[in-house]
Amino acid sequence: MDGRDTPGSDGSEAEADGRGSAVRRVGGRLVPGPIRRSYALKFAVAMAVVILLITAVGVGSYVQIRGIIEDDAENTLQSTAALQADSVSEWMSGMRAQVRGFAGTDAYATGDPERIDEALSASAAQASADVAGIHYVDADGTIAASTVADLEGSSVDTRRPEWAGPIAAARNGSGGEWRVGVSDRAYESNGRLLMAFAGRVRVGDGVLVVVGDVRSDFEQLHRSRSIVRTQLLNPEGRNVFASRRSGPSALAETAAFERAVGGEPAIRERDSDVVAFAPVRATPWVVATEAPKSQLYEASETVGRNVVVLVAASVTTLAVVGFVLGRGTVVPLIRLRRRAEAMEDGDLDVDLSTTREDEIGRLFAAFDSMREALRDQIRESEAARERAERSQAELERQNERLDQFASTVSHDLRNPLNVASGHLQLVERKLDDLDEGVDEALAPHVEKVDTAHTRMEGIIGDVLTLARQGRDIEGTQSVDLATVARDAWGTVDSDGATLAVPETRTLAADPDRLRQAFENLFRNAIDHGSPDDAGDDLTVTVELTADGFAVADDGTGIPPDAVDAVFEYGHTTDDDGTGFGLAIVETVVEAHGWSVAVDPDYDDGARFVVSGVFDDPDDTGFDA
Repeated sequence: MDGRDTPGSDGSEAEADGRGSAVRRVGGRLVPGPIRRSYALKFAVAMAVVILLITAVGVGSYVQIRGIIEDDAENTLQSTAALQADSVSEWMSGMRAQVRGFAGTDAYATGDPERIDEALSASAAQASADVAGIHYVDADGTIAASTVADLEGSSVDTRRPEWAGPIAAARNGSGGEWRVGVSDRAYESNGRLLMAFAGRVRVGDGVLVVVGDVRSDFEQLHRSRSIVRTQLLNPEGRNVFASRRSGPSALAETAAFERAVGGEPAIRERDSDVVAFAPVRATPWVVATEAPKSQLYEASETVGRNVVVLVAASVTTLAVVGFVLGRGTVVPLIRLRRRAEAMEDGDLDVDLSTTREDEIGRLFAAFDSMREALRDQIRESEAARERAERSQAELERQNERLDQFASTVSHDLRNPLNVASGHLQLVERKLDDLDEGVDEALAPHVEKVDTAHTRMEGIIGDVLTLARQGRDIEGTQSVDLATVARDAWGTVDSDGATLAVPETRTLAADPDRLRQAFENLFRNAIDHGSPDDAGDDLTVTVELTADGFAVADDGTGIPPDAVDAVFEYGHTTDDDGTGFGLAIVETVVEAHGWSVAVDPDYDDGARFVVSGVFDDPDDTGFDA
């Protein structure tokens, strides 16, 4: 890439700017006005939003983490119950297998006590470590042989009533696969927790009873210090491994226990603890594992507290940082705003000093530089105003002197003219008394003197007009162009000429000064409009232009070499003219802030164009 703009980049930037503007407009409508106008509120709202987001994330994380940990704890408890159920199932299967294996010995068929003792001893040697004893019970319910010597010859009903149930089950062969009868609960003997398994011998009527030590294999079921308490419950809800008969457990009344009895693992949460149920294979029993919530969910509580502490620490830290940053930015900006308002009210001596070197400090320094520049501008403006006032005062003094001078000149000139006019009248009366030949000879000279007097009167009047009315227009009002033009035409000797005003509109002007300008333009058209100085068939038209108006005539026009000099003082092409008429027009026009010029492209006569009258071409009126 050579770094040049690619086609369409300007359009993409413009489109992005448009989208950004649209977003800003939408944001501006959604954000309340007080917040839009206050940086402090914006900062506070932004910090509040961030704190709320952190709090929301923290609360969500807290709930999620606690849920995960609690689910994991419950799954662990359920797994523990399942492992215990598998362990019980395997132990039961092992004990049944040993009963079946030991019952197959042919020695039981002989009825010889010695051979049976030898068989029992041999079986005990082969038995697992959790086998507490092996006993042979004959058809009469007598313990004929036993690995426990003091039980031989005694009755089962007398010495070991706990065996009656398993023996009866074994003899009856009920329960299908329950060919080995099992105690419905454990019993205690010599400090040992035992369960009896009974199975008929392969040959003969006797029953082989194998007693297993429960506690040696399921010590974890009886640990008092463990947070987990495990029970092996039968379908009625009684504890199978309890040495003393007790009533059904309250756990048996729950739906979760019923599902476990039906072969489905289940878990139930109570007020103070959680219980997991797991069915024991090949038995109607259920392992119930209990754990207190306070200890089972201890990790969850710890993590939850840590999350809460972390969120609280984050929010506190953010609040402190926000307060420090806000105080370090908002307070100086408020102070700077107040200083700027004081400067706006004219107090340029406000304290803009600061020791900060960051952006805020540079902003204060920029305002200080701006204040110094403003002071310089004010000093220059005051100096310019003073110069303007002095110039205005000097101009007013000059105008007064000029007015006095014009009045003096007018008075000093008119007095001799009046004297000369009086003597001229005497001469005219004397000429009437003379001979006709003398009167005819002197009459042209008298007429020329009278004409000169008239011209001098016009010059004096025009000079007074220029001297007294050449200053700026002090006030304007709304006037109608056609009305002013027709009023001016009425004061001029038209000498047969006609005025045309095809359209009109209102404008802001001094009506008296504007009428004077029209009078001079009309006189100029009539006096110079035709070669014979007669106004017959001459038409003067006042017409609108794009930003003003024009006065045109269809006379002889202005010679090209005289166009640039028509507005000069004293310029005239008529021996009887004063040379001040168009100069007065220019003075009046410029006093209004307009401009006047001869249209060089107009070939049908003379056309004077006044421009700058209307600022807005569509405006049709002005306030009075």
